[in-house]
Amino acid sequence: MVAFANVFGKCLFGLGLVLSLLPAWGVTVVARVVKAGLSESRRANFQLKVSAWLIAYLVLAWRALFRICTWIQLQTFCSDEHFLGESGRPTVLVMNHLSFLDSVLAVPMAPLHRCADVRVLVANYVFAIPLLGGVMRAIGLAEVPFKASAGDFSSLAVEKDAMEEKLKAFAEHVQGGGVGAWFPEGMRNRGDPLVLQEFRAGAFSVAVQTDVDIWCLAMLGTNVCWPVESLVGGIPARIGIRMWKLGSSHALLSAESLPDSDTRTKAIRLAALVKASMQEGLEDLAAKGFSGQRNARNEEAKSK
Repeated sequence: MVAFANVFGKCLFGLGLVLSLLPAWGVTVVARVVKAGLSESRRANFQLKVSAWLIAYLVLAWRALFRICTWIQLQTFCSDEHFLGESGRPTVLVMNHLSFLDSVLAVPMAPLHRCADVRVLVANYVFAIPLLGGVMRAIGLAEVPFKASAGDFSSLAVEKDAMEEKLKAFAEHVQGGGVGAWFPEGMRNRGDPLVLQEFRAGAFSVAVQTDVDIWCLAMLGTNVCWPVESLVGGIPARIGIRMWKLGSSHALLSAESLPDSDTRTKAIRLAALVKASMQEGLEDLAAKGFSGQRNARNEEAKSK
């Protein structure tokens, strides 16, 4: 019975995910044709409008998807009623990474008044995924140029020059009042879901150079719904999501007394501070009864 529920859930969720992407993919195709016929001066503005529409559509479509998939039980906890704050304030959003579902689930969490401001650092191999990759490219998400291919978890090394260019554009977006989001663990956590992996400090340089509001989003249970080894998610699961504002990046650093340190040193320290807060967030979700461990019944059904 458990095995049937898992397969049924994955089939329906996978179908819903594909159907939700089709209109967005269609818009990207039409937009590409229209953009080719525009003058150079009008293309940038047109691209911004297309990006804003696509993001708002996905926020609403994936909110509907999770409402329809009632076997995926979501419970959110937010310490501030205005998640991601007000428009115009430079902001970063840091998330833990247990599953591919994290990326899908984070989208409908974004408030409509700020969703068009969000840009996410995404692994380069994700852009090769049919439908989704084209939509993400049309939105203008930032590509992390990992040297390793998809499925190779032995290294998180990146193409240094290309990464510097991506981070520069990412920083300019945040400095202009946008929201920059990323998973500082770099890869999905295959170990204990309650223990965060090392936080890579690279993108935290953005929060060192510019005073930003730091928001945290901790998720627990996404790896049960969409296991790392599975091509598609949708397994019945109970998922806890906690969102909170950690504070101003410069205020956090000022309290650490690092006035003469270089950007790299400050970024490493800031990453450690955020990781400590995120770890507390995960432990709070665990105390509320959420778990990233698949139960014995699911493991038994999987082995049959």
